[in-house]
Amino acid sequence: MSGPGPVVKWFLLAALLGVALICAFITFHSDRQESFYPSLAEADKDGAIARDWIPDDLLPSSSRAIHEVHDLSPSTEWCSFEFVPADSQTLRKNLKAVGALPPSVRRVPNPHVSWWPSTLRGNLDSERIHKEGFDLYVVEKPATSVTTDVLLFAIDWSKGRGFFYSTSKSNE
Repeated sequence: MSGPGPVVKWFLLAALLGVALICAFITFHSDRQESFYPSLAEADKDGAIARDWIPDDLLPSSSRAIHEVHDLSPSTEWCSFEFVPADSQTLRKNLKAVGALPPSVRRVPNPHVSWWPSTLRGNLDSERIHKEGFDLYVVEKPATSVTTDVLLFAIDWSKGRGFFYSTSKSNE
């Protein structure tokens, strides 16, 4: 019994190469980018603050272990960070507690990263999120003349950890 002929082997090799090239193209041309910063200073050094991926005006100066992933289109971002609980004044004064979530952040897409909690994915259940130890807050900031950035924060004050999801909404 003989194996596949040279034409069949060539065809299989070409097919595998084609699949590999398509996967590489998708990976390298994705709008999704993920970053990790050991500290807020490192995020600043990398330009993440200047590009508005990390809102240094909101996060405590002690923020560390910062994970961030964002999509350029549509503009969305997921971020986790840790902070010294005693250094939470900046964060506390800038956050607005919410009774009901605004429509733009009631459903949070899955960022497909291991560090984003499952309780903050999909249709959000405020009661379940509170049971996990988080308080919910919203910050709205003008982005352009026609859009506003909406940031949903989930903060565990006692453990010094927080998450935020950011998206844009139309002002019209």
